[in-house]
Amino acid sequence: MSLVADPAWHAQVRDEGLVVYAGADLAYLIPDLPRAVAVALAGLFEPVLRGVARTVDESRLGEPVRRHVAQLRTLGALRPAGLPAEDVKPMGVGTRVVGEAPAGLVERLPHDENPDLLLVVRTTGTLVDLIEVARETKVPHLLLDLAYHHTAAVGPFVVPGAGACLACLAVRAGRRWGDPPPPPRPGALRHDFPISLALQAIQNIRSGSLALLDTVVTVNLDEFTTTRESVLPAADCEICPTVEFGRVSLPWGDHERDSSTVT
Repeated sequence: MSLVADPAWHAQVRDEGLVVYAGADLAYLIPDLPRAVAVALAGLFEPVLRGVARTVDESRLGEPVRRHVAQLRTLGALRPAGLPAEDVKPMGVGTRVVGEAPAGLVERLPHDENPDLLLVVRTTGTLVDLIEVARETKVPHLLLDLAYHHTAAVGPFVVPGAGACLACLAVRAGRRWGDPPPPPRPGALRHDFPISLALQAIQNIRSGSLALLDTVVTVNLDEFTTTRESVLPAADCEICPTVEFGRVSLPWGDHERDSSTVT
């Protein structure tokens, strides 16, 4: 098989072995390699010309080098040079606004009429309103909560039948904070960043990410701090008992290649 290095990755030979990294936030060490093997593996990441990745026939690599190629492929640092054209269903994304939709908001959001994934945007709606959304929504959905002054929340990503739902979130948040009606125009609606964050989350979900399943990430839009919290099923949720739980296949992607199944 012909392989090519993903340009988002690089490799560096060090005394302790080979460091393969995609930035300071994602790095792996393959330790205790003979220097010749480490140099050969690092060479796979050197372009032939500026901007032109090196293509390598895996079968022509020496056995000591080939032994570590599978590891680099698992990381995603090396990939097949000639991937077949993807014959996968694109993910249709729609939006449901819970509350008032101020001018300009809807135009910035996806609006597929028959979505595979629904972006639920809370503006001036209450937590009780989210329970109704949970009751009516049968497709996977992601919450973007903008009903606050300087805080935006993304998540949970809900796959009906595979974890906590929006009603679980509403029940637990209601116990903790109560459920007063939000102001007519919450301050979080003035910010552009939450929309970009939600759209990026959708892209990640399309690529197979389940990072927001049963999870809420909140962003303080004044201080640029974040928190990540789990959303647990609520014992007195009125929606979950009506949903059949089990192995769920997401309606997009190639289930043989993507992380498209949730258990």
